Amino acid sequence: MSRDHARGKRIREAIAQKNVTKNQALAAELDVSAAAVSRWQSGGHLSLESACALAERLDVSLDWLLLGRGTIDWHRDDALSPSELQHVMTLRKHTQSVRALIVNLLEEIPARP
Repeated sequence: MSRDHARGKRIREAIAQKNVTKNQALAAELDVSAAAVSRWQSGGHLSLESACALAERLDVSLDWLLLGRGTIDWHRDDALSPSELQHVMTLRKHTQSVRALIVNLLEEIPARP
């Protein structure tokens, strides 16, 4: 599946999940043509400005919508603090074998009740 086709599929999924049944109504809200919304759903060109507006209107993650990264509601996950992000970035600097050891160690630590 091409990257554009996969993006179109995610757009269709997000539209369906939000129970948007009329492309014309969505297009009017986004100040674009209904044909543009239809093209996006088929994997056609989508500007960054339109992608941002669409993601905001549908309340979905922009990363997920455009690239398929994370989950549809990834943008709502505010559980990652700045220090946690720093730990993740540090972990990424290590080799795969070191990362595996660290992850195994973390999995052995009991979670707080």
